[in-house]
Amino acid sequence: MQTIAQLALLGAACVQAVLGSHYPGLGLHNDDQSGLSLNGVPATTRTKWMRVANDHFPFGVAVVNTTSDELVCVAANKVGVTGNPSMHGEISGLHRCTQVLTERGLSPQEILAAWHDLTMYTTGEPCAMCASALRWAGMGEVVWATSIETIIKNGRNQIYLPSSMIVAASYSMPHQTHWFGSILANETDPHFFHQFNESAPCPGMCTRQKVAGSRVTMCVPDDEWKSEWKAREGEWEKQLMETKGAIAEEWYGVTGSGRKIRNRGHDEL
Repeated sequence: MQTIAQLALLGAACVQAVLGSHYPGLGLHNDDQSGLSLNGVPATTRTKWMRVANDHFPFGVAVVNTTSDELVCVAANKVGVTGNPSMHGEISGLHRCTQVLTERGLSPQEILAAWHDLTMYTTGEPCAMCASALRWAGMGEVVWATSIETIIKNGRNQIYLPSSMIVAASYSMPHQTHWFGSILANETDPHFFHQFNESAPCPGMCTRQKVAGSRVTMCVPDDEWKSEWKAREGEWEKQLMETKGAIAEEWYGVTGSGRKIRNRGHDEL
């Protein structure tokens, strides 16, 4: 009879054999679908909304009505400002969108049904917790940019499971979620470089400084950063809603080289 330790080693070996040095969708989900017009949505539309999410980098989300192409909400990681360890970008997005839909007069039952018609754009591949929450929600589409593999390589703590494994394991759910990866990763990846790499440039509106009690430098917000963000709170989201995202093309341009109306640039808001 095999011991528990032997079974654990066998299980680890099986996972490694499946994942290898990279996880190309485990044969279930393509991890790189950048530039493709999938599920009836133009690739340019995917890019537009991912740039909106990326303005909340590194862990930002934008939730959009898939059919009407209207923004529902934007959100970002709020672990540090709430003390709630579950408030990753995707969970924060579920909370914010629930608030928005409630304010629009939807009942709890109508909100539960609404998730099936929505797309969440998230700058980082959802962790196991967030991927599970999105499948429980019945989100119609999830579109992510920077892979968990890339996030891990740049020093951040992660659960070592690709989101496609969570999607595959949730086959008994009564609803389907389209899962698209690596959309605009070339623009989101750099925002995951600076936290643990002291030679990496800081995002806009912050500078690398020595922090009390630490032997390494960190990217720290400039004095005006928080006050500017507070002054624009809600205004940016409102404009995106009113123009059905059209103003995003003015702000960011077709190639992402346009001006950004704000550089949030830090892990938590």
